[in-house]
Amino acid sequence: MKFIAASLAVLTAASAQAPPTITLLGRPYHLGSYNQKSKPMWEFITPDETVDNWKTLLTVIERPDAHTKPELDQVGEGVLQNYKSHGAKILQAKTMVDTAGKPYNYLLAAFDEPTHHRYEFDFVKMALGPKNVFIAIYGVRITDPTDYLSKAKTFLTQHSGESGDAISNVVLPDLTKLPRKEF
Repeated sequence: MKFIAASLAVLTAASAQAPPTITLLGRPYHLGSYNQKSKPMWEFITPDETVDNWKTLLTVIERPDAHTKPELDQVGEGVLQNYKSHGAKILQAKTMVDTAGKPYNYLLAAFDEPTHHRYEFDFVKMALGPKNVFIAIYGVRITDPTDYLSKAKTFLTQHSGESGDAISNVVLPDLTKLPRKEF
C-alpha cells in the first residue's frame, strides 16, 4: 500500500504543470506575477529581472467580456484612449492581419519619463483568441542618466521593427491553463 501511495505522489508531482514560459526575441520569459481583478493579467519577466525592476516585460491580459471582431475593436479603442489619458505618445495604431489571415489591432505607445531618465515603449497586440480577446504588451524601458532620449531614438530606429514583429507573432500559452486566483 505504501508503494502505491508513493507512486501516486510521484505521478501527481510529475504531472503538475511546469511554470508557463514564453520566448520572445530569442529570450525566455517566465511568469513573474498574475492577478484576476476584473480582467485576468499575467506578467512575464526574463530570468535576470523582476516585476518591480524590469527592462523588458511581457504582459498578457485576457478580456472575457469580448469575443467578437466588433468587441475586439472596442477593446482596441479603449486601450488607445487609456494610453493617451496616461500621457503616452501614440507612435502607431492600426489594424493588421496575421499569417493565418486573422485581423488584429496593433499599437505602439511611448512614455517619456524624465524623472527616471528613461523612455518606455509598449508594443501592443490585441487579438481574438480561441475564446476571448487578449492583449499582449511587450514593454521596453530605455534608461540612461545622461542621455536617455538619444538612446530611445536609437532603439526605435534599430529595434522597433523587430519588436513589433515579435509581439505580433508571439506564441502565447493556453490562457485557460495559466494560474488564476479564485475569489
